[in-house]
Amino acid sequence: MSNPKTTVVFIPALLCDATLYIDVIERLGDQIEAHVMMSPKPTMAASVADILARAPKTFALVGTSYAGNLALEIAIAAPERVTALWLMGCDAAAPQAGGPDLAGGLSTQPEAVIDMLGTVIAHPDNKDAAATFKTMAHRVGGQAGAAQATALATRQESLTRLRGLAIPALVLWGADDALVPVAAGKTLAQNLPHAHFHALPHCGHLPTLEAPAAAADLFAKFLMEETAHHA
Repeated sequence: MSNPKTTVVFIPALLCDATLYIDVIERLGDQIEAHVMMSPKPTMAASVADILARAPKTFALVGTSYAGNLALEIAIAAPERVTALWLMGCDAAAPQAGGPDLAGGLSTQPEAVIDMLGTVIAHPDNKDAAATFKTMAHRVGGQAGAAQATALATRQESLTRLRGLAIPALVLWGADDALVPVAAGKTLAQNLPHAHFHALPHCGHLPTLEAPAAAADLFAKFLMEETAHHA
């Protein structure tokens, strides 16, 4: 008898769409039932409510960058519905004052912001990943990206709220992430009671886009181990 599929909700990073996860979803095949959900609302709370209203009853949850922060807020709001977490490139600390106005830039000069992000989003050697990100960003558009950036900039610190969260978590980072350093990923994993941390070499901010085979293998192993552990 085959194992039942794991229901997984994938939330794309800021300015990204389903293409961010398509290779990983294909590699996981029959192991999962995938749902890709975008919710470009201008507050985290609104996006949390929107995703929970549309998501299956229970699900594993995947989020990258801004969407990793959103995934954390969903897990904190409804821990009984989230069976596992896969987090990448998200900073669980409070936003620092004086940072760049990403939301304002995306509202007024989206092309310039997308071009800037395209130069730092992936490992410098992975030009294809950078080009794919820019294609996604143009599809998503400045207005939706600005809403996501607004939500991210007004997020609450989540580290101190994670310690009672017993959900198993895979925390996966690009070792060469130029936007959110590996140290932030290690801190996140240390504050999650049941987390597994991995850093992928030669990888930037978007592991599922830059290293889909390695990312999918780690998630598949994580799901199998956690399913067996909780069987």
